[in-house]
Amino acid sequence: MRVVSNAGPLIALGTLGHLSLLLKLYGSILIPREVYNEVVVNGLHLGAADAQAADFMIQQGHIRIVDVTLPSPLPAWAQAIDIGELEVIVLAQQQSADRVLIDDKDAREAARHVGLCIQGTIGLLLAAFRHSHLSLQELELLIHRIKALPHLWISDTLCDRVLAQAQQEARSSHESSGSEL
Repeated sequence: MRVVSNAGPLIALGTLGHLSLLLKLYGSILIPREVYNEVVVNGLHLGAADAQAADFMIQQGHIRIVDVTLPSPLPAWAQAIDIGELEVIVLAQQQSADRVLIDDKDAREAARHVGLCIQGTIGLLLAAFRHSHLSLQELELLIHRIKALPHLWISDTLCDRVLAQAQQEARSSHESSGSEL
């Protein structure tokens, strides 16, 4: 599976200490040079732990940096997004990516506009729960941590909605396994 990531999910998962979920779910990730600069270069300069985790995964070959040539002129959908998000979408198009990891609302809309399959940090956590890489309790804890960390900029409403979905799925799973006894 070809997966391209923007900075937001890398920073969020790194901050939460769960960047390895990317490996469990997708194996390897592609990022454009601008995302590398934002997450690793700027992050290491600031002493951010998530930058160290991302840098380690790059050194191990789990995250691969790709240089992207942007189209000229820029397409109309690119007007509301920053250069890193633009590079992510262009790279995903060039690589025929199966999935694009992106949290920013405008960038998600731009990615949808060009027909890309998107997933954000919360969707990643839900997928990890569904694939048994996280227990319900671990997912609940991570979502509560996200809500407590305002610099991650993930909507409380979205967090609550996904948490309710996971709790419902856990109840349904428990009820169906209990009826088999």
